[in-house]
Amino acid sequence: MNDPYQVPDNPHAADSASVNPIKSEQPITPRKRRLRPWLLLGLLVLLIGVLVVRDDWRQTAFNSSERGARYLAFELLGWSPRDIFVWRLRMAGLLNSPLGQQWTGAVERASKQPVRVGSRYRTANVFNADQVNAHVYQMALEQGTKLVWQLSRADTAGSRLYASLEQRHSDDQGWSTLAGLSADGVMGSRVVSQTGEYRIVLQPELFGQVEYILAIAQGGSLPFPVANASQRDIGSRFGAPRDGGARAHHGVDIFAKRGTAVIAVTDGRVRTGTGGIGGNHVWLSGTMLGFSGARYYYAHLDSFAIESGNKVNKGDILGYVGNTGNARTTPPHLHFGIYLSGPIDPASFLKPAPVLPKP
Repeated sequence: MNDPYQVPDNPHAADSASVNPIKSEQPITPRKRRLRPWLLLGLLVLLIGVLVVRDDWRQTAFNSSERGARYLAFELLGWSPRDIFVWRLRMAGLLNSPLGQQWTGAVERASKQPVRVGSRYRTANVFNADQVNAHVYQMALEQGTKLVWQLSRADTAGSRLYASLEQRHSDDQGWSTLAGLSADGVMGSRVVSQTGEYRIVLQPELFGQVEYILAIAQGGSLPFPVANASQRDIGSRFGAPRDGGARAHHGVDIFAKRGTAVIAVTDGRVRTGTGGIGGNHVWLSGTMLGFSGARYYYAHLDSFAIESGNKVNKGDILGYVGNTGNARTTPPHLHFGIYLSGPIDPASFLKPAPVLPKP
């Protein structure tokens, strides 16, 4: 039997033997060519009409375009909201005027004496229209800390308020914008990927009269990996010497009763193992905001509640506290580690979740 998919040696033979040769593509007539622009215009008019009639669709389109513009300006280009106003001053020919120079230098002046912010902070403040000022709230944050904020306006004026979250460069050469803040009273958050100095900068437009309320809090970004336990149950810290100083402790030990549930700290996929110094252990590979590719290590388990290869959700039980592996001579506990291009201290990740201060 001949192979129906065999290609003939002579390509012309296939053409000559074809019973129904392929017809050549018909050329586009002048009539169709003239209709195309009108059809596209009609579709555009129809789309505009739908957006005008449907408030929900119009709002969705507006929100999507606004989010896209903010992402392009702040995340990709590193602009701050103030940079956009500076561009407007330049276009108006006011940038090099004494007033424009005073406005552009306001943040630098405020940065010389910033308001230092601790774990929780709240303030109500005012920008007067007859003054050119900026307010800077600065804080030192550790890797893995979750920073939350809530900014709202206490006035009904139409003046614009420019607000941004910024990070100091590691070489101490200036600041870069991480996000623009909205003064709509909605809580915002960010997980810190690098230990360092951070600040929230507020500045109104020229001659702007603004009253605002700002609340800031910082805390852990991960749920505690042992059920009904907390930081007080951590008995051995990151970096503690092991084996007579031959190695360092690459995690924290959380002590609990044998059989206490061990919890997934994020969504991801698990891989189990039963050997080595970790005994019964689990690797959880997941993605957390700001920490794509992080792996979480649970060791010395008494038993498993999942199978290797399972997909889990944050809060699922992975296993139960034990003392397998090289922990046979110690009380039951969970060794919990975080790895991202090497081991990371989990302490700041496991602090209590941030709670914004109330009025």
